[in-house]
Amino acid sequence: MDDRFDLVIIGGGLAGLSLAAGLVRGGYEGRVVIIEPRKEYVDDRSWSFWTAAGEAMPVAAVRRWDRWQFSRQGGEPVTCSAEGFRYAYVRSLDFYRAALKLITSRSNFTLVLGDKAGAITRNGDHSSVATSTAALSARFVVDTRPATVDKFSRSIMFQSFAGRELTFDEPRFDDSRIELMTDMRSDALGFVFSYVLPLSPTHALVEATRFSTHPLGRTQLSADLDQLLFSRGWSQATVLRTEGAVLPMGLPVAKVSKPTPGVVHAGQGAGALRAASGFGFLRIQAWADRCARALLQGRPPLGHPAEPMVRGLMDQVFLRALTNNPERSAEFFLRLATSVSGAAFVRFMSDRGGLLDYTSIVKALPPGPFLQALRGQLHGPGPLA
Repeated sequence: MDDRFDLVIIGGGLAGLSLAAGLVRGGYEGRVVIIEPRKEYVDDRSWSFWTAAGEAMPVAAVRRWDRWQFSRQGGEPVTCSAEGFRYAYVRSLDFYRAALKLITSRSNFTLVLGDKAGAITRNGDHSSVATSTAALSARFVVDTRPATVDKFSRSIMFQSFAGRELTFDEPRFDDSRIELMTDMRSDALGFVFSYVLPLSPTHALVEATRFSTHPLGRTQLSADLDQLLFSRGWSQATVLRTEGAVLPMGLPVAKVSKPTPGVVHAGQGAGALRAASGFGFLRIQAWADRCARALLQGRPPLGHPAEPMVRGLMDQVFLRALTNNPERSAEFFLRLATSVSGAAFVRFMSDRGGLLDYTSIVKALPPGPFLQALRGQLHGPGPLA
């Protein structure tokens, strides 16, 4: 492999592949290499989000729903909807295959699997990227690696989950709506809820999810999921696949006093996940489109943008309120479900919110815990240096 490129993309996950696919679609003529440590792509995760009518996506959704539910453990569910919006589910393997088909169709794009990138150094108008097998030189570098262990550990909260895709021989699920946050409750480890995406009456993705101040391991999450399946009578299902992750919520913001010319950061480690929800798919697609356009116009790549001040502050305050009041977490989410219109809630969660949406969110939540969290946010530790 030649070691000189116009662009090195570090990481061939969602962010890296999205950017590369966008460059292929735009007819980028430069030489591109994507460095990815995994040796193969498997069906290891899924992405869900709200989409507006007619919104373009890089891969077709497996399923969309018009309604979603919230409920406290043992309580009646609250069903919500929003005109013009649907909740969509994308399977990772579908996305990987679509992106790889594009990338491998162009001889000026190279995907290197099973290789790990190391240090990046700048030499004149080029950067050098050391990998486990080569030393690469490129005019531009887009680094999509996840957050370092230190930065990850300093998140305000963590979203840990375990999921199984289940199938039965007979109908078991109501596939007219999803369970966005049901069975909500708190215990000594934090806040826990169920997440159920019924893909058909006989087929569903079921996850047990926790918000906690520390990452949780597979043993605890598997126990949560086993209990969920037992309580619903789903323990005897055929398991098609499993998935799980620990997502950082409220990563510390890194202040870079002297950015390296030609090197930008994107993906989870650069703040692509929404702090208050963990949603990231559409945010990454929006960044990838902007970054690809810049490169296609002969300009330097763009890193993931900083969070807008008001939305960022609201997310941080919400996470601090959850952290300070885990026993009231179910109450907070039910207030949003019952006191905020479905459209305002979706716009806020999908980065489409305006001042009126922000106002409705604030009015729906109890002032005491959130004013306390706001004071802690304004007078607490500053950004990561």
